[in-house]
Amino acid sequence: MWPNLLMYLLFLALPCTISGYQVLHLADFHLDIQYSIHGDNKKMCHDDGQPRNQTLGEFGDYMCDAPKPLIQHAINESARLFPNPDLIIWTGDNVAHIEGYGWEVVLDAVNQTTSLLFSRFPNQTILPTFGNHDYAPSNGFESESSLYTKTWELWKQKLGDENKATFLKGGYYKYRLQNATAVVLNTNLYYNANKAYVNFTNKIDPADQFAFLETELANAERCPNRISENCTSLVHIIAHIAPGAFEKTPNITWFRDEYNEKFLNLTVRYANSIGWMIFGHHHTDTFHLIKDSKENVVQLALMSPAVTPWFSTLPGAGANNPTFRVYDTDTYSKIEDIKTYFINLDELNKNSSTPFVFEYSFKDAYGITGDITPLAMSGILEKMKTDDSLFKKYIDYNTAFWNPQMPVKEYRGAQLCSMEYADYPRYYSCMSKYTKSSDSSLKLPIFSLLTILYTEFVL
Repeated sequence: MWPNLLMYLLFLALPCTISGYQVLHLADFHLDIQYSIHGDNKKMCHDDGQPRNQTLGEFGDYMCDAPKPLIQHAINESARLFPNPDLIIWTGDNVAHIEGYGWEVVLDAVNQTTSLLFSRFPNQTILPTFGNHDYAPSNGFESESSLYTKTWELWKQKLGDENKATFLKGGYYKYRLQNATAVVLNTNLYYNANKAYVNFTNKIDPADQFAFLETELANAERCPNRISENCTSLVHIIAHIAPGAFEKTPNITWFRDEYNEKFLNLTVRYANSIGWMIFGHHHTDTFHLIKDSKENVVQLALMSPAVTPWFSTLPGAGANNPTFRVYDTDTYSKIEDIKTYFINLDELNKNSSTPFVFEYSFKDAYGITGDITPLAMSGILEKMKTDDSLFKKYIDYNTAFWNPQMPVKEYRGAQLCSMEYADYPRYYSCMSKYTKSSDSSLKLPIFSLLTILYTEFVL
């Protein structure tokens, strides 16, 4: 038995070769340069000078953000397993969950992570964006920020001069792929905890990003063929924060109400012109269905788990094992499979050569016979509602096997309702079935306040 098991584990650690196109996704590094093996894991693993009986792991701690060796290891392992991905998506949050930092911390974190990733993949197409912590102070995104100007100098060789105007305006841009257009958005502008909202000169459409998105979607709808010299009929949406709710804490939502509605309305209106919708921010492995007014499932938003293992103190949340994932696609069109790789942080701290290993395949785990489509995932979700063994499988993957426990009552509802409804009215209606009170709005102000209070420290 043991020799066979050893051979199986070695097989999982080998570089992967598949046909088609590979899209590597790295999310939520949260580099903490103050992490110390002599630190206090109740205080972000920072060294406060107090003597301690034991040291922390070199590669991090489940209570804290990622030290540089963990990020380096994750990037190196992704390159070992996938040395020549056709595309790399990097969805932001490079700064740690710390207080009172200034621009020097932001720019240092972005510089360091850019250097690590770009040097390891010098010839690959990399599409980066910002996370809500990539600002000083965090959650302060506005139009025409110095962040965009300074980061443009780091990323312009990957993005191309044609994207300079929109990037400097709001940190968003588009990129022409083989048979689709990737629209990379700065959805931090829509975050309900974004402190710059009060100063927006255009609260209806901050940085004109909605107009940009709609223009690209309308162009795709008018494009006569799947691909031509001047247009593509398919748009992929990539960003840090997704519309909808956080699946682990009841009634925690991300976008301001009006932005969530507007964003979803666009994805419903142009559903036939949208391919992938890929996000980070949650630190967990989950998905959101998007439905039209008649309850038809028209879109699928995928949230990738994080590299940082950091423990969120939001009720029902917690930590995760470090992960990255790869999307197997058909010439950048439909997603054929999603393969996630993870590492047990405790094992890595015991042995620095511990590899990232294959965690699971969407198709195999959920028994999907075709592509990863909105309808396919809607069918899986319906089964999860009554099949606890399938739901438990999802819960295991949700944190990459960090302390997986079946949620109960409103926490079970938070998982299932967030996956089924990205729009807030139907999400709250769904949640009311799992709470003692039939009026779910009674809980909303409390959790909305929590979102603001935890802004500096959570997600």
